[in-house]
Amino acid sequence: MFTNNKLLNDAEGNENLNNIMTAIEVLPEETRIHLQELFRHAPLFIFQAMQLKDIKKDTYFIREKMPADRVYFLISGRVQAVEHRVLGTSYNFTHYNAFESFGTMESLLDYDLFRTTLVTEVDCQFLILSREDYEKWTENDSHALKIISKETCEYLLEEARRDRLLRFLSGKDSLLMLMMLEYEERHEDGICRFELTRQQLSEFSGLSLRTVNRAVQSLEEEGFLHHNRGHFKIDSEQYIKIKEYMNGFVADE
Repeated sequence: MFTNNKLLNDAEGNENLNNIMTAIEVLPEETRIHLQELFRHAPLFIFQAMQLKDIKKDTYFIREKMPADRVYFLISGRVQAVEHRVLGTSYNFTHYNAFESFGTMESLLDYDLFRTTLVTEVDCQFLILSREDYEKWTENDSHALKIISKETCEYLLEEARRDRLLRFLSGKDSLLMLMMLEYEERHEDGICRFELTRQQLSEFSGLSLRTVNRAVQSLEEEGFLHHNRGHFKIDSEQYIKIKEYMNGFVADE
């Protein structure tokens, strides 16, 4: 994709293409390699139709039951999925880090409407295609379609596995699982810092707000984490301790 001479030549005279190429050049190597593999056989019209867009933090860019007429490729930032149908509350249940695609599942399943509400958790950058252009591309590019289908199936399998685990965990242990997942998704240089409100912890664990306070205090006293008014910190040693504890009753693959 990014070493294609034809594409490079067209980028010189096309502001949109040039902006896309410039944005991709500064991405982490892992993301660039993934994009290169995904778009390896993509036709030139895809890059000409593609839109590079910056979306600010806390923006709801997809809402459930909106027409699924676009496909979003998250190339930098972090996105959160929100469920609004759980007891009338907003339940933040999944995070997505770059690279991730949205709208591809609706296309695969032939759904006309988006099935999930998504909000940017930080400032994000996306590559965006109309669904029409996306489907025109993937109908003739089995390589790209295989990659996207594989990622979709892996996500669904992992989500189902996580749901099964949560059914058998106590409230306190489900909080520890949440902390473990947060560390795995967010840590940098062996340290993970994040914020979670009592309401969010209550929704995830099924514990009352009062019990959440006691559970968090207990986890801190047991050395699993550091906590100060909704601000959490987990270092690499604490992560290992959480992982070992969870492996005591959850098989580590």
